[in-house]
This record gives sequence, structure tokens and C-alpha cells, in this order.
Amino acid sequence: MRRGLPSRAGHEAGATRSALPIERTVTSSFDPPSPAGFTARLAHWAATTPRQWAPEALEQAERAFVDTVACMVAGAGDEAVRRTSTGLGHWGQSGSISRVAASRGLDAPWTALLNGTAAHALDYDDVLDPAASHVSAVLVPALLALGEETDASGADVVDAYIVGVEVQECLAEAVNMAHYTRGWHTTLTLGAPSAAAACARLLRLDARTTLCAISLATSLAGGFKRQFGTQAKPLHAGLAAQHGIVAARLAAAGLTADTEPLEGARGFGDLMVGPEATGFVPAVLQRLTGSPAVLRPGLWFKRYPCCASTHRAVDGLLAICTQEGLRASDIAEVQTRVSEAAVRNLMYGLPADPMQARFSMPYCLAAAACDGDLRLATFRTDAIGRPELLAFLPRVTMLTDPEQPADMPSTVRSWATTTVTTHAGERHTRRVVDPKGYPDHPLTDSELAAKFADCTAGQAAEVTGSFDAWRQIAHAPSLRKLCLTLRMVRA
Repeated sequence: MRRGLPSRAGHEAGATRSALPIERTVTSSFDPPSPAGFTARLAHWAATTPRQWAPEALEQAERAFVDTVACMVAGAGDEAVRRTSTGLGHWGQSGSISRVAASRGLDAPWTALLNGTAAHALDYDDVLDPAASHVSAVLVPALLALGEETDASGADVVDAYIVGVEVQECLAEAVNMAHYTRGWHTTLTLGAPSAAAACARLLRLDARTTLCAISLATSLAGGFKRQFGTQAKPLHAGLAAQHGIVAARLAAAGLTADTEPLEGARGFGDLMVGPEATGFVPAVLQRLTGSPAVLRPGLWFKRYPCCASTHRAVDGLLAICTQEGLRASDIAEVQTRVSEAAVRNLMYGLPADPMQARFSMPYCLAAAACDGDLRLATFRTDAIGRPELLAFLPRVTMLTDPEQPADMPSTVRSWATTTVTTHAGERHTRRVVDPKGYPDHPLTDSELAAKFADCTAGQAAEVTGSFDAWRQIAHAPSLRKLCLTLRMVRA
């Protein structure tokens, strides 16, 4: 059995969680070649690892589901989702799988595409930091769609989710940060093969077929960070979710693919990573014998609805303002030093729309200084042109921190050092490594519930009142009734 952390109380209410064994087990007809390649070994683990997890791993996966559903609801009315839905309308509206904010369903791949786009539309969804990826915005929509299609239980999809996160962590430790700093958007490039592995797990495919699913997904994986600040960025999460389902279904139908797509010549590593990274070596797979990735390194549930590259600096600024009793009118200058990857991500100095504002360090720090927080309302169209924010923007400077190498290993944490200079000449500095919501500085269940309430405000009672059901999804005998709440969302 996979090792986990010691058992502890689950919900804040004090209910004790227990591991949820799944009745059926996987037996594999695949005997990995000797020596097996990286992809084959990873696929073999994904197909055959026991379907029992420590209570803490189950709980963290449930938190990821409720957090992602909240982001899907909040993002359902985003223009990127609307336009994607309109585009898909040219190919009919058949299917029965529940999509957010629509009374009629679609086939599972299209539903996953739309729900994944909605989950990532407001950049409020969680992050797997070593991957620099929005892992749950891909896995949750893919597994909900496929799980509703197959009438899976909550325990089934939670198990598949934990496997998908683990696969992505292995990929991340092999390729980052070199892959990410080259400009690849890992939410899609790592998300598609991870979703394929998770969907293969849900379909109970054997190891050889799971290998084909992962391999096929690498042929569907692309996406550049140049799309940050555009409607294509959230679409990347939707595409990864869709591709995961499609790759798994094609593999299940017998479609074959290369057995070394990650590590082979002219494969993923050769073409998309380069020699700076660790590479697809056996040592990376040693992590499969330890605590699952949902626990270590863990998931970063976002406190603010904007690019994760801003969060450390925002936390630093707010901490200084709180500690020193400063208001925006007291501040003459804010300077923050962040990693080169963060600087590249935050490409907008003067944002022209809400999406660009989420990728603007000056805007995020100006809004934090003026409002004392960043919330969904901060990034609405009527908010970004406020005179007090426009006046504050020139006071913000973002610099690359020379102490943080551009291609440092994915397992090394970055940080932000923020200095506030007042009009009176006082200087206050704060370095933040673990921002609020980070695995070692987590959101409490109360804070997660508050985020859910903010994301679902104004929705039907069935939606606003569904927090507990999503929070305990592993106990649902069937997903179908729970997924029906997605149809009740108003965009």
C-alpha cells in the first residue's frame, strides 16, 4: 500500500475520516520490459497501485474538488467560456453530461473542455507548484465528465485524481523549471498526459493501455505562455481536460502509440525540455514509494483570483500595511523582487482588461494597497480603471531577483521580497516564501468555505448549499446527482 501521513481528524467539525477502499482492484496484463522506460514504469504504477489512500490524501483531494467547482461556478460567465460554447455550438448540442451553467448536457469531451475553461477563466484555481501548473482545473473537469458518463462513484474519481496529480508531479520533477521557463504552458503540456493517466485509471485500463493513453496525450499537448493574459490561457485547461478523456478512450479502443514518448529521441524531453532539467530518469520515479503528491509537495489553493506569481508580493505588501498601519496614501513606492519566471509571467504594466489585470504586478499591488485585499470584484471591468488605482500604478516596480536562477529545480521554492517606502522616508521589507493557501500555509476549511461562498454568491440555493456535498465527494455513491447542481448555475 502507498505510504501516507499519520491519520488525523478530517473536517474542522471533528469528524474522523477513514480510508475508502474501492471494491474492485486492477490487475495488469502488462509486464514492463526490462529495463522498462520511464513512461512504461509510470503507466504501470498508475494502473496497478493499490486503490487505498491515507485519510489525509483523500481529504486533500476532496478539498481540490470543492475548490475547483467553486472556480468553475465563478468562471461560468466569463467571455472565454461563452465564446468557446458558441464555437462548439456549430457541432451540435447532443450528449447528457452536465456542464456548468447550461440546462442541456454535452458529450463528455466537450463538457470537459467547457468546464475546464471555466475553472481556469478567473485564475482562481489551485496550483501544483513544482509543475507551475493548474492541475485541478484539468483533472477535476475531466474526471467529473468521464465519471458522470460511466456512473462512477465519488471514491472512484478521488482515486483517479490522486493518481493524476502524482503523474503530473513526476513529469514536473523531470522537466522543470527548464520546460516552463522556455515558455511552455504546463497546464496543457503536462496537464494532458496527466489527465490521460487519471482517465485511464477511472476506466480501469491495464498498464499497456494506460501507457498508450499517456503517449497519445503527449501528441495533444502544447500551449505557450505567450497566451497569458488572453482568452486562450483558460482554454488551455479545457483542452487538457478534453485531451485526457479522448486519449484514454482512444487507447481503450486499441489505438496504439509509441512506448517512450517522454524519454525517447525526438520525444517530449528532447524537443520541449533540454539538458538543463533532471530528465526522465529512474530516480524521479522513486517518489512513487513515498507520500502522494497531493500531500507532498501538496496543492496551493489560491487566496487571490490572479496569477500565482503575484501572490507572494501581495502577501508581503498586505503584511507590511497591516503591521505598520499604512494606507495607500502613505506609500510613495513599492518595489518587489521576484523570480525571472514570475517576471515573464506578469507581462502587463498597464492592463487593458480584467484578464491582463490578473497578470499585472503593478495592478495587483495597487489594488491590494488601495482595497486591503484582492477579490473577484477587484478584477471586473468597472474596477480596473479606477482613478486611485491608475494613480498608484507608477509607484510599483518589479525586478528580477538575481538570487533566484531562471532554471532552478522545480522542487526549490521561489520567493518575493517586497519593500515599501513611505512618503515620510520609512522603509519596510518583507520576504514571503509560503503565501497564504500554500501547502505549508494552507487555507482552513472555514476559509475554503468562504471562498466557495464568494464564488457562488447569487446562485440558486442548491448551488450555494452544495459545499458540504462537494467537500465530501469521496462518500458519494454516484456522481450524477451531484453533477446536476452544475446545471443550476446562472452565468
